[in-house]
This record gives sequence, C-alpha cells and structure tokens, in this order.
Amino acid sequence: MARSPDIFQSLIDASVLGILSTDSRGYVRTFNPAAESIFGYSRDELVGKSASILIPELEHRANSGQVADDAVSGPSRFIGANHEVAGRRKDGAHFLLHLSVGTFHLDGEQMFMAILNPLSSDVASRRALQQSELRFRQLVDNIDEVFILRTTAPYRYIYISPAVESVFGLTADEAASDPARFLSFTHPDDLDFVRATMERAAHAPNVEVEYRIIRADGEVRWVWTRYRPVDVEPGDPPMVAVVVTDITAQKLAQQAEASARAEAVHANAAKTEFLSRMSHELRTPMNAILGFAQLLGLDELSDDQHESVRQIMRGGRHLLDLINEVLDISRIDSGQMALSPEPVLVSDVMDEVMDLMAPLVGARNLTFHAPVDGECHHHVLADRQRLKQVLMNLVSNAIKYNRAGGEIRVRCQLRPGGAVSLSVIDTGIGMGPAELQRLFTPFDRLGREGSGEEGTGVGLALSQRLIHLMGGRIEVESSAGVGSTFTVVMPLSGSAEWPHAGENRSDAGSASSEGASHATTTPLAVLYVEDNLANVRLMERITALRPRVTLTHATQGGLALELIASTRPDLILLDLHLPDMSGEEVLRRLQAENETRDIPTVVVSADASPGQIRRVIELGAAGYLTKPFKIEEMLAWFDEPWRKAPGHADESDPLPGTI
Repeated sequence: MARSPDIFQSLIDASVLGILSTDSRGYVRTFNPAAESIFGYSRDELVGKSASILIPELEHRANSGQVADDAVSGPSRFIGANHEVAGRRKDGAHFLLHLSVGTFHLDGEQMFMAILNPLSSDVASRRALQQSELRFRQLVDNIDEVFILRTTAPYRYIYISPAVESVFGLTADEAASDPARFLSFTHPDDLDFVRATMERAAHAPNVEVEYRIIRADGEVRWVWTRYRPVDVEPGDPPMVAVVVTDITAQKLAQQAEASARAEAVHANAAKTEFLSRMSHELRTPMNAILGFAQLLGLDELSDDQHESVRQIMRGGRHLLDLINEVLDISRIDSGQMALSPEPVLVSDVMDEVMDLMAPLVGARNLTFHAPVDGECHHHVLADRQRLKQVLMNLVSNAIKYNRAGGEIRVRCQLRPGGAVSLSVIDTGIGMGPAELQRLFTPFDRLGREGSGEEGTGVGLALSQRLIHLMGGRIEVESSAGVGSTFTVVMPLSGSAEWPHAGENRSDAGSASSEGASHATTTPLAVLYVEDNLANVRLMERITALRPRVTLTHATQGGLALELIASTRPDLILLDLHLPDMSGEEVLRRLQAENETRDIPTVVVSADASPGQIRRVIELGAAGYLTKPFKIEEMLAWFDEPWRKAPGHADESDPLPGTI
C-alpha cells in the first residue's frame, strides 16, 4: 500500500496549477511540473533557493537564520485570500498571477504551500486598463479644472469631474441630469456668444472661449473653456472633451491692474497740471522779487545793503532753477517733454559751456583743460538746448565739488557702434560706492547739504533723464578723495561728416553762383509754414539768392491753409511742429482737396527718424529736408528743371531732397 507522503506528492505533481512549498525562511522545498512550466525553471534548479526568485514579493524580510515574523515577512503575508502578484520567469519576463498561500507543519517546522495560477493576457490587459482608468480618474478628480466628456448635439454627458461643484456650485450628477443645465449658468450678456461657440466646437478642431457664469449662489465668475474633439470608434456618436478653468482671480487681477494704470495716468496728469499751475503761481511773484531786487541794486546802498540784495538775488535764482528742474522731471516722467532732435556739433556746444563757466572756474582758482582741437568735432543727434543744459550741469558740479587749485578736463572720443562720448573729469572730493548708488536719486545731495555749496539734488537726476530721452546714457566713475569722471554717450547723427562752418559758407556761395546759372526768370511763389522766426529769417536770406522767388510766411497751419486756398503758391515748405495743428494734418488736408493736391509740398523738419520721413512721403509730400539742411538742396527746389507739370514728376528723375 502506498505511503501518504507519496500519494500527496503524486497529487501535487498531477495538478494543473502551479504548486510550491517553502520552509519558514522562504526556501523552496517542493516544485511541481506545472510550476516548472509556468516559470521555466526545473525542480532541481529551485529546491533550496529563495522563492523570491519567482515572486519578488515573497522576499523574506527577516535576517537569515531567524524565524520569520508572520505579520511582515515572507509567504506568511499572503496566507488566506487570493492575491494578484507579479511573477518572474527564468528569461526575466514578468507576468500577473493569482497567489494563494496556506500553512502546515512538518517535523515541527512551519511550512507554506503556494498555489499559483497565471492570469491570461486578456485578463491581464483588462486589469491593467482598469488600473490605468482608475489612476486617470483619481488624477482628474483631484484637479481644480472641470473635465467634461460629452457628445455633440444632441448633448449627452459621459463624464463630469467633481471640480464642477467648486466652479459652478452644483454636483456632477446634477450637471449630467440636464444637458441644458450648464447654459443656464451663463451670464445673459454672454449667452448668445457661448451658444454659437458650442455649435462651432462641434466642427472646428480646437475652440477656446472666455465668458462669465452666474453660480447658484449669485456669484459671478469668469471661466476659460477649451473644446477638443475626441477620436471615437466607427458608428459611435461624435464626442468632444471640454476643459473649464476658473480664471476669476486672473480677471480680477487684470481689472485691478488696468484700474491702477488708469489711476496712475490720472494721477500723473494731475501732478503735471499741479506742477504747471504751481510753476505759474511761483514765477509770477518771483518775477517781482527778482525785478525789484535788481532795481534796488541800482540804488546807492551801503555795503551791507548790497550784500542783502545779492543774497535775495542768489536765493531767488536758486528757487527759480529748482522750479524749472522739478517741472522738467515731471514732464519727462509723464511723457510730455517735447524735444527737438537735430544734428548738433559737440565742439560748438562745449565752447558755449566753457565760455559761460569761465568766470566760475577763475573764481575757484581751477585749471580748465579744453579738448584738443578737432577732438570734439562730431555731430550727435540731440536737442541742442537740452544737451547744453546737461553739460553745464556736469561742469558746474565739477567746479563746485573740486578742491582748491584743482583741475577740470573735457575729453571727446568716438565709441564703437556709431556713438561719441564726452567726458568731464575733475580732481574733486569724489564719491564712494554707497554714494554712487544714490547718485541719480532726486533731492538726494549725498550729505553735501552742509558743504556751503548751492544745490537741490535734482540736476543729475534731470540730466540722466534728458540724455536717456535723447537716446544716450551717462556713465560715472568716481573714487572718494580722488575725483570723478562723468561721461555722456550720445549717438552720432547721420551727418557726422558735415563740413566745417567755414566750408558751409563757401558751399552757400557756390550754390548761389551755380544755381544762378540755372535759374530762370519765371516767377516762383513759395509759402513757408514755420513758427520759428529764426528759421524764417534764414529762409528769407536763402530766397534772396533767387530774385524770382517770392516768399510768403505763415506761422500757423490754419492760416497756411487759408493762404494756399486764396493764393495757390507754386511751392509749399512745411514744418511739422506748428502751434495750432501738426504739419502732417496740414499735408493731409492739402491732399484731400483737388485744388491743392498737386501743389508740391516739401516738409522741412528737424525730425530725422526714418519712420517719420516714410510716413510723410506716403501722405503725399513731394520731398523731405532735415534741419539743418544744405542750402543747395533748398535752392534746387527753387530752380528748374524739376518743375514739370505740377504733380507729374518723372519717377525716374526723383525730386531733390526726397528721401
């Protein structure tokens, strides 16, 4: 009769299920043929080895040689119900299998028996898909955006994420129960727009829309909704994925920013208006103070009285300078500073500054080293008066904060990239790093209030803004007790190679004689629209070279239009900056009328920007001359042979001065 162990082993070997047994340490004791087929190992390869080779989750957590803790270690963790675990074949491939573990005792030792049943590929794929869907649902359920999957019209909701409650104020079930429920939350002013967008989303690949909703509690919110088509199986109804994001916070921030910007603009305008009014109110009494002080200075006064008058004049001028500087900074900050850019010869401006500052240099016993001849003979594009103002401020500071017997040097140098630098170098008290950081802060005098030197702490701040407005920059190097170097870097003008002043005169003479040889006796009526009297006088001198030219002058655009309508001049010279309207507006009105459209109009302006020139030519200007213009260019407009039939110039023969 067969022994019980032999019968038991025969049953195990005959089972179609994989069966293995392990000792308490997880080492394999038996391994049936079905298990060999499942894992690809033979019985001899595994007996005495750890079962974790087959099932990593069976790895023994206890130290080798110790009895396993059933609660945490080895096969004991899987005793009882079926478990799905990952198996590992001999070739390294992983697969899913059912694992059921039981326990028994043999010779007083606890043993474990594991029954193994591999899952089919279909079941494994289905389980994996279920796990993937579960993870996706968990992800979607925990995102603040609302995810919706629905069919196109007629609408039927397949899925609505729980975030719908926080955005719309209703549950996903409530939203899905009525296909028209979402539209009922739409703000009435946006309803037609949203309905049209939803219809378009049924056919367009990607549609996005922003609109307002009114929640059940009455709160108005902004949402951003994106519609994306979904691939479906043939025969299934078309579907669209909808993602709704609550953008109320962003919208409120935008509105707050726009409101703050509008308030800032209003405040800036109010500040400018206030400063303008204060400037007028302060200048009026200041005029009387300074005027009467000057009258007092003409009287016979004692030395003490003369000193008192000087103090009044000194304080009055200081206050007047402060008013001007503060008003200038305000105009720059509000974008209302009007500049007149033109090619400016640096040496001319520097000569004027040195002439004005010479008395102060002598009074302080300082040595002034002017630039080497020709060193500053460069043209920069700048507002001449403002550039002079900046240089005077820099030289004035170099004088005020210099040491007794010190030196001031002025140097010019070409920079790469079409720029020129103008440096004012002094041997004064200098500044440390901390002071340099505060240098351009308005009203900060860097602790010099007690130095006895007049100042407001505004000049450098204004200078920096003016230079920046003209397309340049100010660089500073300084060492305490050694001195400072202030460098103004400005862009070269497009006419950096202009001739010297003497050569200008010779050019004018040659143009005069050469032009005279080409001039005819045909009268030419010219209207010059310009409000700057100095420019008018210059034009009068130029037209005097052509006796046949009759010059008429208008200071305003409106007056010019009246004169043109009544006199029909042969040629119009037009400035762009007029007191009553812009030159562009004058040109636009001339081009709009049949009677004046064909009168050649040449713009004469200090604005040399390519964009401005192109815009004016496109408006219908016959030509564009940039101040300061060459005299021969202006005379060419007075001479033949360009004057063909009005308005019908040959394009192959461009008009003089046209850009």
